[in-house]
Amino acid sequence: MVKLLKFLTSKSSFLLFVFLELIALILIIKTHNYLQLKTYSLQTAIAGSLHNKLSIIEQHFYLRKRNRDLLEQNARLMTQIQQKNTIENNPVLKDQFEFIPAYAVSNQYNFSHNTLLINRGSNQGVKPEMGVVGIKGVIGIVQKTSENYSKVISILNIDTKLNVALKHTNYTGFLVWKNNNPNKFSVIDMPVNAPIKTGDTIITSGVSSVFPKGIIIGKITNYETVPGRKSYKINIETFMDMTNIGPVYIIKNKYKQQIDSLKN
Repeated sequence: MVKLLKFLTSKSSFLLFVFLELIALILIIKTHNYLQLKTYSLQTAIAGSLHNKLSIIEQHFYLRKRNRDLLEQNARLMTQIQQKNTIENNPVLKDQFEFIPAYAVSNQYNFSHNTLLINRGSNQGVKPEMGVVGIKGVIGIVQKTSENYSKVISILNIDTKLNVALKHTNYTGFLVWKNNNPNKFSVIDMPVNAPIKTGDTIITSGVSSVFPKGIIIGKITNYETVPGRKSYKINIETFMDMTNIGPVYIIKNKYKQQIDSLKN
């Protein structure tokens, strides 16, 4: 026992060194694992954030493409519906109208002569005097075009008079706007013998070469006879929210030039 104590005493510096080395080794191992865990956690967080951002970007482009696809599909459906309606009235003109999809990139509604800008132009077959509609009704008429954009005169224009009709009848009048509310219009010169009632629908009459017959515009909120005239003044509210225009459709009438030349 004495010899052991002497041995340990003589080797105390060495043993202390070994002991300290073991402690240092343990600390290094623990620290190394901690750093590995922290690094792995940081890498995971960065990778997750990156994948999340890439996923958002991917979804954004997917949704944009999906929206374009839906817009084009709607345009085809609207063309087919209009062709069906035309065939019922005049089979010879079964392919008279075509709908071109677009988006409104700017829209005015606070002035007396409002316009909007759409992202289709002459390169896509758009020409002046083509009608522009939304899913819920008439929006305006193309005024002028550039290669890829068009300026549209909105129906929110005090100088615009659009020929309209009472749905399911041949009674017609003119849609006018009085510069007070962007979603409220009047129909003037509707004959007093027209069987109107509150809630009835006003549509395009098809009299002009711009809009086919049957495009919805709004519903009648109230009406009154005009003193001294055999006609109604009708107040309507549009189905289309004229302050919130996104997707639109430009109406191409393949026989517009022929019709206009005969009228002139």
